Amino acid sequence: MRIPKGRVVDLTHVLLPGKEQYTLEVARRNERHGREGDIMSVVYMWSHVGTHVEAPLHFLSDGADTASIPIERLMGPAIVLDFRHKQVNEAITLEEVRSAGDVREGDRVLIMTGRHGQYRTPQSHDRPYLSEEAARWLVHDRRINCLGTDSSGYEVRGVDHYPNHRLFNEAGVPVIECLCNLVELRRQRVFLIALPLPVVGLDASPVRAIAIEPEDEDDIWG
Repeated sequence: MRIPKGRVVDLTHVLLPGKEQYTLEVARRNERHGREGDIMSVVYMWSHVGTHVEAPLHFLSDGADTASIPIERLMGPAIVLDFRHKQVNEAITLEEVRSAGDVREGDRVLIMTGRHGQYRTPQSHDRPYLSEEAARWLVHDRRINCLGTDSSGYEVRGVDHYPNHRLFNEAGVPVIECLCNLVELRRQRVFLIALPLPVVGLDASPVRAIAIEPEDEDDIWG
């Protein structure tokens, strides 16, 4: 896979130990005396801290872990769909998804809700959601490689059967949550890279997500 040349936008929240909603702690294994000398750290964190990707194991007992996610699912052409006008607990419908952009088969779809500024606040979970019909279309018709959002989630609100989790995880589609800076993108089509730690048995992992805005949009598709 060829990575295009272009403007790079960081889509990753900076992590602040001791201040994250999902625990992140960093401690020194040894101390440095003076300006020089190598140190090592002990890191304790929840798998869903910060900008992270969820593997099928997050929802399914027999689902794949982060070590099993094919790298091409999280690295390649992506489209940004703008839903900043949607209200808290309002559905993003199939008609709205189809009208927001030309989602191509195999795309990586990034849902922009404008909620990145609510990260690390009491309003972090206040967001719209993807309707089950829209989710089904993305998974079965468009066969997308991954879904991403700049909010804390994508699940239908007010239900206890988690239809979107079931749809995406049974299809092996990883989901990236808590992206940031989607509003800084100047193009709707970008090249996404968002790679997790490949840990056997891990259900989710923080990622360093970036978008590359190619100098020539055709360069995305090679």
